[in-house]
Amino acid sequence: MPNQSVASKNNTDDKLIIVGVISSAHGIKGQVIVKSFTHPVKNIIKLPVFDLNQEAFKLKLIKIQPNGNLICTLENCHNRTEAEQFTKKSLYCFRSSLPEISVEDEFYIEDLKDLKVIDCKGNRIGNIINFVNYGGGDVVEIQFSKNGRSEMLPFTKKLFPEITKHHIVLILPDDYSLLDSN
Repeated sequence: MPNQSVASKNNTDDKLIIVGVISSAHGIKGQVIVKSFTHPVKNIIKLPVFDLNQEAFKLKLIKIQPNGNLICTLENCHNRTEAEQFTKKSLYCFRSSLPEISVEDEFYIEDLKDLKVIDCKGNRIGNIINFVNYGGGDVVEIQFSKNGRSEMLPFTKKLFPEITKHHIVLILPDDYSLLDSN
């Protein structure tokens, strides 16, 4: 069960990052199944996680299932009825709680949202709106400045060869008419 509020940590500049979801209760002893969005999946256990009401959750890992979901206990949750209260509960942490990335070409997706998109000549052509992954790889949604349309493109090194904390470069094939469409 939630054990304390994290409101004192709330900084308006610190983004909330969804790091997992409690998908269901498991067994009769108050355990839950957690779908973790961290990599590796067990890293969620190391983070200070909470719900949108900023109620903190203390997860203890019992087992990693073959499908990558975690079986966890929650502090002060002792039976299935209590665990069922948390089904479909999203788990968040503050961006500042995530470890810094030291590997080139790795980044947090959340850090790329709202970045400006430029072409290979340095002209601003749009902004990143969102990222999705339906199982076939990351897809980026870009809203283009010229026509106001948003388009989904595969997030590949070929299309996006350069990423910095200030912008992302998009290289489209010459025959791609996305930017000229109305």
